[in-house]
This record gives sequence, C-alpha cells and structure tokens, in this order.
Amino acid sequence: MPHVAAGTRSGQTRYRTVTLMSLVAAIAQVALGGVVRVTGSGDACPDWPLCHGQIIPPLDYHIWLEFSHRLAATAVGFLVVASLVLAWRHLRTSKPAIVATGASTLLVVAAAILGGLTVLSELSWWTRLIHLGLAELTVAGLAVAWLAGPLDDRSDGQQDLDTRVSRQDRRLAWAGLIGLLVAILFGSYMVGMNYGAACPSWPLCIGNSLPGGTPFVVNMAHRYMVAIVAVLVLRTCFVAWKHGAAWGQLRRLVVLTAGFLVIEIGVGALTAWMGSTPLIASLHLVFATMSWVSMVLMVAVLFDPGTFRVRTRHAGSTV
Repeated sequence: MPHVAAGTRSGQTRYRTVTLMSLVAAIAQVALGGVVRVTGSGDACPDWPLCHGQIIPPLDYHIWLEFSHRLAATAVGFLVVASLVLAWRHLRTSKPAIVATGASTLLVVAAAILGGLTVLSELSWWTRLIHLGLAELTVAGLAVAWLAGPLDDRSDGQQDLDTRVSRQDRRLAWAGLIGLLVAILFGSYMVGMNYGAACPSWPLCIGNSLPGGTPFVVNMAHRYMVAIVAVLVLRTCFVAWKHGAAWGQLRRLVVLTAGFLVIEIGVGALTAWMGSTPLIASLHLVFATMSWVSMVLMVAVLFDPGTFRVRTRHAGSTV
C-alpha cells in the first residue's frame, strides 16, 4: 500500500477538504447541466467562450442558466487544479491521489473543450453525450481522489487486510459499475433523441413489454438496462455489506448506493407518470449521478480497503 510521507498533516487535511469541495462542485455542475438541457437553454449562448460576444451577457432567464453553467464549470476547473497542486505538495508519494487528481484535471480540460464544441456544433446529440460522459468520469475521479487522501496513522491489520473478494464478485462489481455509467449515458441519448416522453406509463410502455416503434423500443431498452444494472449493483451491495462488519463504515456506502439507486428508479417512474418536467428530469440525473458516485466509492473501498478507506473520527475525518 502507498505510504504518505510528503507534506504536513494540515496540508493533507487541506487537500482532502479541497478535493471534497471539487467533488461536490462537480456533482452540482452535472445537475446544472441537466437543468440547462431540459429547459432548452443549451443554445441560449450561441458562441463560446463569450456569450453573445459579451463577458457579461444580457439579462435573460435562459441565457443566464447557460452562462451560470459555464461559470460553474470554471469554478470546478480551478478547484480540481488546486486539488492536483495540493496532492503534489502534500501526498506526492501517494500514487492513487496523484493519478486520480491528474486524471480529473485532464477530464475537466477535455470537458471544457468539448463544451465549446457542443455550442459551436449547434448542440449535436453526440457531443452532448460525450460531454456528459466526461463529466461523470470527472466526478468518479474526484471521488477516488478524495478516498485516496491522507491516511491516518494506523498501520494495524485494517491497512493490510486480505480483502478476499472473489474474482466473480469483482467481475460482477465492475459490470455493475460500468453498466451504471452506460445506463446514464443511454438515458442521455434517449432524451437527446426526444424519446424520453414516449412511454407515459411505468413499468410497461402503453401496456406492452415490447412495444413497436423506435421511440418506444429505445425507452423500454433503457428500462430493461436499468433493471439489469440494478441487480448487479444490489448484488455488489450485498457483497460489500458482508465485508462491512470487518471494514466499518463500508456499510454506510452500501446504504447510500442502494438508497440512491432506489430513488433514481422511483424518479424515473415519476417521469413516466407525470411527464418529463424540468424539475423531475433534473432530479433523475442528479440521483443517477449520486448512485454512480456512491457506487464508485463503495467499489473502491471493497476492492482495496487499505488504500481507499473511509476515515474514522479517531483519525480526524468522517464520511
């Protein structure tokens, strides 16, 4: 396991604080991007990086939603770079911290560039899809960076635990993790193609499990995909819960992962029953992202509780 020797305790605490701020800001940025999209505000600023050729754009609801999204992206960028600098100064010998913050920085830059291309390409669906993918990967990178922060002073058995997670459990956990990301992106594709409101009922689509017509097929494919992914995620939660007795607060991540997943599915049902209003559609993306983040955290701790472990109050920090 990596040994953190560089930097002071206060510097390591600053790193973890700034990284947590970066993670929260990145999640908020994804949520704001969802609001911009479902309100049709994505084309309110037809140029980039300026908006209507101005640093301060005209006062308009849709324009300022899009402009706020850009300002938030800038704030996320600065926070992520600050996390990388603090990692290099105070956790230089912690490879997971350096790699995770470095990867997050590259992803933020790529997302910013693609965001500009999204505007200049008149919001083509594929650029928006990749843009969301980069944003979700950035969130995952920051989550890993936060867990890979300063280790406490304990060098007892917890750090050297044999995880004993079977190869099959690992493969299914990876399948659930990747499947969750694919389901989020497929949902974005469905919305981008204006198929999101094709099925006004749930769980069946207008009374059929296999309806005809592309919009209905895409909509139901997303539901079946979520069902399969939910089984994989909940199975991983079960495995993590069994190990949680030995690894303490891992069980809290299990509860968060399962809880966010159930809420996400519930909001998806509301989207069908009540129509895809901006509020419901935004909440759907928010809880999908929270499911993704908590799943990343849970799998990291499950696979390597020595490197990626939730700190205790005794060590000066908590989940």
